[in-house]
Amino acid sequence: MAQQYTFMDLETTRHIRLLTLLPGEYDAPLLCTISEFPLDQSPDYEALSYAWGAPDAQDDVRPSLSLNGQRFDISDTLEQALHRLRRPDIPRIMWIDRVCINQRNKDERNAQVAIMPDIYRGAVRVVAWIGEKTQDSDRALSFLKEMAMHQKYQLRHTWTGGTRLGSDTSSECGEGRYISPTEERGVSDDGESVEDAWQPYSLELSEEEKQQMKNTTTSDMWNTLILNSKQSGHIISAAPVLYECVYYPFFKNARQEDWEAVDNLLARPWWSRTWVVQEIWQAREAILQCGGSTLKWKTIEKAMTYQEGWDDMGCLVKGTKRWKSWASLKRRYGLAIHISQKRLLGSKLSDLLWNIWDRDATDPRDKVFAILGLVGKEYNDTLPDIDYCKTVEQVYREAASFIMMKEKSLDLLLAASGLNHKENLPSWVPDWRREANEHRPTLFVNASLMRIQCYFIGSTDALYLHEHGYSASGQLEPQISFCDDFSILNVHALHLDTVTEVSADLGSVPSAESIIQCAHSILDKLHHAEPLQPENAVDDRELRRILTAGAFIDPNTLRTEGQVIENVMRLRRLFVTSNGIFALGHQKHKLVM
Repeated sequence: MAQQYTFMDLETTRHIRLLTLLPGEYDAPLLCTISEFPLDQSPDYEALSYAWGAPDAQDDVRPSLSLNGQRFDISDTLEQALHRLRRPDIPRIMWIDRVCINQRNKDERNAQVAIMPDIYRGAVRVVAWIGEKTQDSDRALSFLKEMAMHQKYQLRHTWTGGTRLGSDTSSECGEGRYISPTEERGVSDDGESVEDAWQPYSLELSEEEKQQMKNTTTSDMWNTLILNSKQSGHIISAAPVLYECVYYPFFKNARQEDWEAVDNLLARPWWSRTWVVQEIWQAREAILQCGGSTLKWKTIEKAMTYQEGWDDMGCLVKGTKRWKSWASLKRRYGLAIHISQKRLLGSKLSDLLWNIWDRDATDPRDKVFAILGLVGKEYNDTLPDIDYCKTVEQVYREAASFIMMKEKSLDLLLAASGLNHKENLPSWVPDWRREANEHRPTLFVNASLMRIQCYFIGSTDALYLHEHGYSASGQLEPQISFCDDFSILNVHALHLDTVTEVSADLGSVPSAESIIQCAHSILDKLHHAEPLQPENAVDDRELRRILTAGAFIDPNTLRTEGQVIENVMRLRRLFVTSNGIFALGHQKHKLVM
């Protein structure tokens, strides 16, 4: 057996190692060399983005490659990727984190992760390897390309700021291609016609809103669009007024096998990794590779613009075979849309953390370290240091205190871990691991800010809700200080009211009926104890408005009032204050006597 490869220390923190994958046939042993270069003087190279796979396999069963004549153990995933990436006749120079960084040297790892944004920006191409080919993976890639070509056709006569949106004719989408609706009427499992399952609809606007729209000039509208386009936030939303859905041809029952193929493609681990956000967002050019098939990332971006009809996608899916599994598919497509749109590149650290919360990371510290290179220029050199000698608690605590001081906001407390957190985290510090996100209630959004009265192809690139509409300190500047080595947060607060009644635990998946019954029960108890003044009384209509968090519910959509109540109240319970205020709070919060 060949001797294990031994790393030599890099000359400086701005030096990198590059792997040369020597040519060979697909099944031949992997022969490679590795050399050190200054990052700004390196030869052209490609960077690999992939899911590591199982790193803890026994050494005697792990695959390996020959590195400068010595043995270097790798994962099964990386072995598959290198066999596919190797060319038969010429070498291929690549940067691969697992091979080019000495993972056991924490000082080197810290320094290399710190310059990783520069490494991915410096690559001539980033190759996103998502795994080997399956029976339907090529079908999924072809379908994504077809959607991208359709989107390009729709945009090729659209201009913004003197630039035609569909102008990259050199791409693999060419000039684009129009997909016409099929004449075949798809039929669902229950016999319902797909065409009858969804109709374009408009929001029900008040008379005041209609009058406001009539009085809005074109100049006013575009000034608003320009202003909104300069803002960023971790919640992006538009209330669509759809006059025509350009993706309607793709939601016929005849296309269900295509969608199922995409479902399977997006289920691969690569899409949910935390690191891929930086690896793709920093890339000058990227391609997605599955087995021997590739698709340019620009094509993925075009295909994923069906986010335009995201709120209506469920309506289009209704009556098709995929409707039964739609709830589980939404997260999968949400992750893919998020990475393809690059909305938050250059934004606030808090916004980025909110948006990668639902992603996976083998090392929990990477939930912070992996996005430090994506923040805006206003942070300069003030960001926390990347240091793998720190514990998870230290990394999360330092990030939270930094955000509050730098952004001068307490809104991060919306994500606080709380008093009953099992890990060693202060109650005010968020736990950014994906498992913790699964135990968080839905984030409230101020529905009054969500009425956007224009909608067109490309509008979600210009129209969105800034932040979530609520502020932990209102209009007051938060007074923040820390003590005990940043373990304790001190804030100035105003005492507004006192909680006097708390409802029973509603359970993990409460029904709308049980929630409403519980709400009536606690209100009846309050009324009998001390009759409410007429101005504080909560009637049934007001109660339902509270339980839906003020959400707008269009009667023509699939989103029913009951579904909204169940979503809002998941992991929440009901509270009443001494002044008769009826409120919603976290399920973990209890009344302490």
